[in-house]
Amino acid sequence: MDPSTLLTILVILTVATVLALIRTRRRDRCLKAFDRFPVTLATHNQEMTWGALGLHPTGMELTYPAPIVAAEGHLERSVIFYKEQYADLHAVYRCPEGLSDNDRERREALIEQTRHPGLLRRLWRWIRNWMGMVRDALMQSVGMIVGVAKAKAPAGGLIGRHDKQVESLSSEVIQHTGNAFDPLLEQHLFSQVVVQVVGPEGARRSYCGWLKDYTSDFIEILDAYANTYRAEALALEPYRVGDPRLPNQEISLFEGTLRVVNGGSRMFYLQRLTRGDDWQHPIDAVIPPGFTATVTLPPELRRRTGRGLRIWMGTVDRVDMVMPRQRARVRHAAGGSDDSYEAHRARLAEVEAEEATAQVSDDGGASAASATVTDAEPA
Repeated sequence: MDPSTLLTILVILTVATVLALIRTRRRDRCLKAFDRFPVTLATHNQEMTWGALGLHPTGMELTYPAPIVAAEGHLERSVIFYKEQYADLHAVYRCPEGLSDNDRERREALIEQTRHPGLLRRLWRWIRNWMGMVRDALMQSVGMIVGVAKAKAPAGGLIGRHDKQVESLSSEVIQHTGNAFDPLLEQHLFSQVVVQVVGPEGARRSYCGWLKDYTSDFIEILDAYANTYRAEALALEPYRVGDPRLPNQEISLFEGTLRVVNGGSRMFYLQRLTRGDDWQHPIDAVIPPGFTATVTLPPELRRRTGRGLRIWMGTVDRVDMVMPRQRARVRHAAGGSDDSYEAHRARLAEVEAEEATAQVSDDGGASAASATVTDAEPA
C-alpha cells in the first residue's frame, strides 16, 4: 500500500478514535456547573420540570425529589432531556431555597470563585482563549495536509472520498478544546452584568447577576436578583387551591393535576405539597414569571376536590441561571449593583414607613375632628 494512502487511513482512524473518547466526556461547561444540583428546567413552550440534574454528553436527566405515579399507573422517577432538545430551552434555574447544606456550600464556593477569581483561574481562562484563537489556523492546517496527501498519493481517489470526514472529525476535536472566544463578554467575565432574556411570548426581562462563564451555546449567571427591589417579598407559607392571597398566581386542581400559574412579575419557589399530617410531596421548583408548574397527584388524592391540600411557596430572592445565547444577551455592565440594590430597598422601606405614619396621623386627625363635631351638635 502506498505510504500516503496508509498515512491518511491512520489519520482517519486516529482522529475517529480520539473523537469517540471525547464524545464520552464532552459536556457544556455552563450546564456542567449545575451538575448534581436540584434545578428547574423551563422550555420555550412554557413547559417545566425539576429534579437533581445529571449531565451527560448526550443530554441531561432530572431525577425527581419523589417518584410520580402516572395516570397509567406506572412510576416515573426521572425525565430525560436529550441534547437535540437544547434548542427548546428557555433557562435552567437554581435557587438557594431548598438546597441541602452540602449543596449550599458548593454554590457559595462557586459564587466566591466568580466574585474573586484567583491567578490560576485567570491563567486557565487565558489558555482556553488562546486555544480558541488558534482554532481556525489549525483547521486550515488540516485541510492543507489532506490536500498535499491527495496531490502525492497515487490512490488520491480514496483520500478524496475521506478528506471531508477528516476535516469534520478534526473540527469536533478542536471545538472541544476551544471556547468560542468573545472579547466583548470576556472583559465582563467575573463581574456583575445585566442579562436580557426573551420569554416564550416575546416578553423581555432583565436580571442582574455575576457572569461566571459562557460557551458557544449558553451563558451562566450566578447570584442574580430574582425580583426587583420594589417587589414585595413573600415568606414561605402554605396556600390552598383558589387562594385569593395571590392575585397574580392561579392555583387550580383538575382531574388529579395541580397547576400553579405564575401570571405576575415575581419569581416564586414551590417547595412542597402537604395534606394534613400524613402526606407530603417534595417539589423544590422555581416558577419564573409567565410559566406554569404542573404536578400530578397520587391516585388517592385525584378524586378529591383539593380540600386540605396545601401548596407551600414563596418568592425567590437570588437565583442562578444558565440560558441559551440565542435567547439571552448581556446588555449592561452592572458593577456595584449590590450596594445600589440594598440602598434602594432601604429607601423604599423608609418611604413605606413614612407613608404608614402619615396614614395613622390622618386617621387620628379625622377621628378627632369627628368627635369634636359630635360633641358640638347637642349645643
